[in-house]
Amino acid sequence: MNKFESLKNKILSIIPRSPVSSDLIHAQLVLKWTLVLRPDADEALQIAALGHDIDRAVTGITDKDLKDPSKYEDFRREHSIRSAKILSDLMKQEGYDERTIDRVYVIVEKHEFGGDPDSDALKDADSIAYFEYNIPTYLERYGREKTKNKIKFMYKRMSKKAEHLVKQLKFGDKEIANLVNESISEL
Repeated sequence: MNKFESLKNKILSIIPRSPVSSDLIHAQLVLKWTLVLRPDADEALQIAALGHDIDRAVTGITDKDLKDPSKYEDFRREHSIRSAKILSDLMKQEGYDERTIDRVYVIVEKHEFGGDPDSDALKDADSIAYFEYNIPTYLERYGREKTKNKIKFMYKRMSKKAEHLVKQLKFGDKEIANLVNESISEL
């Protein structure tokens, strides 16, 4: 097994420890959507896509631990840095070179906010995966109003290409489809 496959297996063995039950499938969908958005995605971008939320599995820290909602942006930044550090450490264990480790670190550190083509692609893939899979579990954890706000947040941060892909998604659950349509129509 090469180091890329070994690292992917390691990431996939860690993520199920997350207190957010949907994280494993979310990670796999983010990788899928990253490859849709960027078919030429290199190893670094693929590693970043799969492990962008790994800190929850290692630290157990989720947004439910956030006491002051006005600090959400700071929380997201800290989450990104923790995930980037954990992935960097895993990559060192697998023998990756510093240049590739540094690229993954930067992509993951910026995945919540974007700012360059790789982190923008990851941010888009993360958002599309949220729409495709995470809304029902988010609704169950946080209720209707917080879910509407999260839908709006995730939609507003996407590129036009990602918005187009989300509009093509078919929601099997009518309640979820209505919630998504209602939330987006309020933007």
